[in-house]
Amino acid sequence: MSDKLNQSQKLLHDSLFELYMQGGLELYLAGTHGLKRELIIELKTSALTPEKGEIIHFYAVNRWDEDDEFDEWAKPSVPLSPDAEMIVGTTNERLRHCRPSHAVLDDFLAFFVHANHPQNLKNVNS
Repeated sequence: MSDKLNQSQKLLHDSLFELYMQGGLELYLAGTHGLKRELIIELKTSALTPEKGEIIHFYAVNRWDEDDEFDEWAKPSVPLSPDAEMIVGTTNERLRHCRPSHAVLDDFLAFFVHANHPQNLKNVNS
C-alpha cells in the first residue's frame, strides 16, 4: 500500500507541477496586457504624523509588471525635521532639487488614470 500511495503522490505532484507550468506559460505569453493591473502603493510623509506633514515620496508599482511603476520624491513646503530625515531615510539636501509635492501629485494621479485604461500601461514618467 505504501508504494501505491507514493506513486499516487508522485502522480499528483507531477500533475500539479504541469498545471502550474502551463498556467505560468499562458500568463507569460499573455504578457501584461492579458493581466489585470494591480498597483502596490507606498507613500512617505514629511512629518512623523500624516496630519502634520505632506507626501514627499510617491511610489506605485504594478504587481504584474515591475516596469509599470511610478517612483518620485517631492520637495516639501516645510523642511524635514532631523527625526523625520532619519525615519524617512532621506535628507532636505536630497529633496532640495525635487519638484514640489503638488506637481508630483498631479503626475501620480495621472499614473492612476492608466489603471482604468490597460492599453496605456506605460509609465507617465518615461
